[in-house]
Amino acid sequence: MQDAAHSTQFHPAQPPQAPGCGPLVWILLGARRGDNNQLIALAEGLGFGFDVKAMTYNQLRRFRFFRAARLTSVTMAARKQIRPPWPDLVIGAGYDSLAVARYIRRQSRGRTKIVQIGNPRGAAGDLDLLITTPQYARTLAPNVLALPLPMGNPAAVAAPTYTEEKWLARLARPLRLIAIGGPARNWDIDVAQLGQAIATVMQRSDEDGGTLIVATSPRTGERTKRIVGEMLGASRYPVVADFPSFATLLAASDEVHVTADSVSMLSEAILTGKPVGMIPIRRSPRGVLTGWLIKHGLLHRYLPDFPSFWDQLRKHEMVGSVERPVASSARSTLPIAVDAVARLLANHRRADIASK
Repeated sequence: MQDAAHSTQFHPAQPPQAPGCGPLVWILLGARRGDNNQLIALAEGLGFGFDVKAMTYNQLRRFRFFRAARLTSVTMAARKQIRPPWPDLVIGAGYDSLAVARYIRRQSRGRTKIVQIGNPRGAAGDLDLLITTPQYARTLAPNVLALPLPMGNPAAVAAPTYTEEKWLARLARPLRLIAIGGPARNWDIDVAQLGQAIATVMQRSDEDGGTLIVATSPRTGERTKRIVGEMLGASRYPVVADFPSFATLLAASDEVHVTADSVSMLSEAILTGKPVGMIPIRRSPRGVLTGWLIKHGLLHRYLPDFPSFWDQLRKHEMVGSVERPVASSARSTLPIAVDAVARLLANHRRADIASK
């Protein structure tokens, strides 16, 4: 399974936009699969062709000074992709891609519109649209679109390969999936909670003859993998990584449990409409200190507020516990975002026509 730490790969579904055929749209893919899924879903939802730019960064990205409207923090291979003709719209995610987007806008003499997804970790007043979710607290503003869930529903468009279908057909139903993420900023996997979750779902599957599938991700630590291996090594239940794909597993499973570190995996599980349980995680030592500093007003940073996101999920009955998973009627947020970006582009084109 691959989640938010997937290596950069681009999606071949849409060809590059041909000149004169409508707005020229670029998407700046990064290193996180969850972000990339949203970028691709949004670009495809607009209905135009789009150009994919696979961005990779050097160590200078860690310094705020080098994240201005320049390409200093971008690797040479990625830098070669940033060349005219400049797009009408550039869509990126996170804070690394912001320097690239602002550079593109400057090169286009301000004509390029910037849509950013997620957490820019700083002021966002110069963005044309910031699309954010509850873990990133933002003051309401005309250029901020706050969504209850990230965009995209990969299970709805999953296309299992013949090999995946054959592998799944051998497993007894009901299929129960446990999806494991990994360390997030200021948070770690709680191996005790994870172990309890696995034991609970194993027992349930033993009782009704179903199958537990445990899927790790590239972010899953070696210690966590070892513990999972020890728990399931002598059982009939498989532990998987890259095969089958996460979208295929979501579409095939009858029940899904996800570690709370991955907002994207939780959201994608919820949108299947199947019962979903959230597996708690714990603050890292650094997270404990950071939380204390923020609480006492000694530190102000744009950090993900996972508890707020979890509270929203529980409040709106989108997710339950491992013991009592909840099936949600939540709908995809993609149409809301597509409509907002389409209006931005329409206004942009009208302004272009009026200026000629």
